[in-house]
Amino acid sequence: MLADLPSTAQDSPASILFVDDEANVLKALRRLFHNEQYVTYFAESGPAGLEILRQNPVDLIISDMRMPAMNGAEFFTRVVEQWPKTIRILLTGYADLQSTIDAINNGRISNYCNKPWNDEELKLLVRNTLEQKYIREERDRLSEIVYQQNMALKELNEQLEEKVEQRTALLNNAMLHLDEANANLKKQFTDSIRAFSRIIEMRPGIKSGHSKYIADNAYAIGKRMGMNEAENKQLVFAGLLLQLGKMTLSDEILEKPLNSLNREQLPRYLRHAQETGVLLKGLTQLEPAINLIHYQYEHYDGSGVPEGLKGNQIPLGSRILAVIRDYITYLEGNVTGQPMSVMEVRKYLLQQKIKYYDPEVVEEFLQHLDKNSQFTNDRPIIELSWTQLEVGMDIEEVSYEGQLYLKNCILTERMLNSIINLHRNQKISPLIKVRIGTPVTRCKN
Repeated sequence: MLADLPSTAQDSPASILFVDDEANVLKALRRLFHNEQYVTYFAESGPAGLEILRQNPVDLIISDMRMPAMNGAEFFTRVVEQWPKTIRILLTGYADLQSTIDAINNGRISNYCNKPWNDEELKLLVRNTLEQKYIREERDRLSEIVYQQNMALKELNEQLEEKVEQRTALLNNAMLHLDEANANLKKQFTDSIRAFSRIIEMRPGIKSGHSKYIADNAYAIGKRMGMNEAENKQLVFAGLLLQLGKMTLSDEILEKPLNSLNREQLPRYLRHAQETGVLLKGLTQLEPAINLIHYQYEHYDGSGVPEGLKGNQIPLGSRILAVIRDYITYLEGNVTGQPMSVMEVRKYLLQQKIKYYDPEVVEEFLQHLDKNSQFTNDRPIIELSWTQLEVGMDIEEVSYEGQLYLKNCILTERMLNSIINLHRNQKISPLIKVRIGTPVTRCKN
């Protein structure tokens, strides 16, 4: 949280520059951030934004991609040349994939957000991005302290023991703060990935709640199979970003069950696993996770894509992701078009082990489900944002501020409107949990 940062990061409020050629967009952004503790500037074009930057210090820039004369990628390329420490976020539509890639490569954006945006998600993205900037600055400041202390220790090599002890104490204190800053930076990076995962699932046709379910269960299976903490963290990142490449797919492909895709559509769909590497190019800290996503459609018998790897040639993390991904996908009917029961999907996984799946991963996953469920036919429960609710969903629980709002019911139009009004009128984002798959019985409202 910004309130927890050292005082050096809070001497003055953060400044944000918004650049968009549409007056209505700037008006909406001005209204959205009116009550936030930021200094805000607004520009209707790239050149106007550059002029503001020449006259004012700016911490964060949020720019549209499609603008006349100078688009977002060109604008950020100019910014990075003159103000490289300014953080950059791109507002882009789904049709701007190549321009977005150019902005990542040349403008070195730190993140991007799709239009139309969700207000709360955009404010969270801004807050997390600024927190990361401040933590990096604090880390650099503390690193300079460590450097200066090391130089002082050289000069004091032959001086009194008491003096040496004093300097050593100062050094240890600086190192402690540096470790804390690095730990905070790592946490903010993970939180940003989780937020980015939720933004991905706002795209129509990409299933909501899947990424978190896959990531959480992949972490548990990775631990059961002896993966170390660093490997398991990359497995979690891979689960959260597993659907990123689907943003490059057309609505027609995303809306169809997998078994309904034709000869041209199916290979295109499967290539979304490789598109993730293109979209995240240059993020070296995510390269292991990108590799796991890349091989998620390899089959244990060697019949998969993209390289036909077989058995243990396939990374263990990819084998784990494939089992959990297909488990939840079959439950929701994304493959056949019809939701399946838990028992039906369990039977399918057991039948297809050795052919499609690593037998050991299947066994570990099913044992994990048994251990964490009261019954073997318990359906998975996933968490959704209120923006992703649909009439007919099987609600496990809706709560806010520790109070139960709904429990064990099928969501009706009236209930959905009630939750939407709760958010709009009281600014509350409820915790929503839904069951997926074919129910054994239906609960009453």
